[in-house]
Amino acid sequence: MDKEKIKKLRDQIWTTRVSRVNAEKRLVNKNSFIQGINIYYSCVTILFSILALINNDSKLSLITTFMTIAVLIAVLYLNSLRYTDIARDYRSNYTQLHKLELKLSDEEISAQQVKEIQEEYCCLLDSACNHITFDYYRTVAGSRGEYKELRWKKIRIKYYWECFWRFLVKAVILLLPAVIYIVSRLV
Repeated sequence: MDKEKIKKLRDQIWTTRVSRVNAEKRLVNKNSFIQGINIYYSCVTILFSILALINNDSKLSLITTFMTIAVLIAVLYLNSLRYTDIARDYRSNYTQLHKLELKLSDEEISAQQVKEIQEEYCCLLDSACNHITFDYYRTVAGSRGEYKELRWKKIRIKYYWECFWRFLVKAVILLLPAVIYIVSRLV
């Protein structure tokens, strides 16, 4: 069997597997962030409620009511996205992909075995949700050698942009209660 074709297939399987590992990590981190934000916003809402009671502040009391409703809706919606379940599916899928990689590393692999691995790879691709582009970017960013050299220049700006806007969204979510409180004091 042509060693270059086997190497290309091995790289393709590796890329998919590591991208799905990154997808699992991203979803687990997202789920943890969401749980933390739920607790954070609940605590902020309680704090605002106490401040509204102590200061007999009807504006802050109204804001607290809206925040309570928003937190409830957000919790219900975000929990329905099932990030943990999807992450578990990715784990199962990338474990199967790793088995294919190991089969390809056999020195005495036949053309028939390569064809079977290709078919199994296609079935595994079909059996799980696809990862997002950012997961692939993280795969390239974390890789080394020739693999990275061939791909990094094409995606590095996109990768850093994705990292930046993800950080910005988290920062805005964290700072939003302070902004709401300051605005309520000014109005």
